[in-house]
Amino acid sequence: MARKELHFFGSDLRFNVPERTLDNYLAHFDGADRALRVGESSTWYLSSTHAAQEIHDFAPQSRILLMLRNPVDWLHSLHSHMVFAAYEDIPDFAEALAAEPDRISGARSAPPWSIPVGGVHYRSLVRYAEQVQRYRAVFGPDRVHVVIFDEFRDAPEQIFDAVLDFLDLPRKFVGRDAVLQGSQRTTNSNRMPRSRRLQRWLKQPPRRSILQGIVPGPLPGVETALRGIHRANINYVAREKMPPELRAQLSRDFADEVSALEALLGRSLPWR
Repeated sequence: MARKELHFFGSDLRFNVPERTLDNYLAHFDGADRALRVGESSTWYLSSTHAAQEIHDFAPQSRILLMLRNPVDWLHSLHSHMVFAAYEDIPDFAEALAAEPDRISGARSAPPWSIPVGGVHYRSLVRYAEQVQRYRAVFGPDRVHVVIFDEFRDAPEQIFDAVLDFLDLPRKFVGRDAVLQGSQRTTNSNRMPRSRRLQRWLKQPPRRSILQGIVPGPLPGVETALRGIHRANINYVAREKMPPELRAQLSRDFADEVSALEALLGRSLPWR
């Protein structure tokens, strides 16, 4: 697996400024010549309207893994991530949701360095049935495998075996236990910057591009130094609980979307 969040595909996202070059992208797979499978994970490929076709144009035999989470929990988590990353300047989740119409109309803007385009248009991102169908239409249903986050959390070995089967990989291999233990780590625990001002400085050009490995640092060691500063600025904190009335409202808002996804997948989902 390459490093996460390369976002080479999905030109409509305008995720990388400047754009990541093909040579830069392929360099992340150096040394993988003998691997049975190689891959990368970029979360915004799901919401991109261009990524599916661009991936197919690049590698038409690709197999697509999509992990979907309860949309209410996902948006709450996404908002926290965007605040941490300095891409969201409204720290209150309910207020950020309320600002969405003005942001879409242009009456209110996100931070000028907010990545990707439309990343703080929260409700509009929950179009799971449309997004899954887009990949199915391009690659064919047999090359698209959907994982439900809640089920992976509750039964990681079972879901992992299904993924290995989908990829035609052996279920037993050296290091399997370490992989499953890794899935239990708190890599995605809620994070907040110790200094918002420092975080904004890190995420503005050209420092963001250096951190993302898109362009080299002006001097040897600059990228390493920026990464060290970024890590030191992370503070792990408990995420504020969503008010029950807001959770109930969002559950109602997304009920039709959940039903559409259930119909597409031909199964019930644990999000009711």
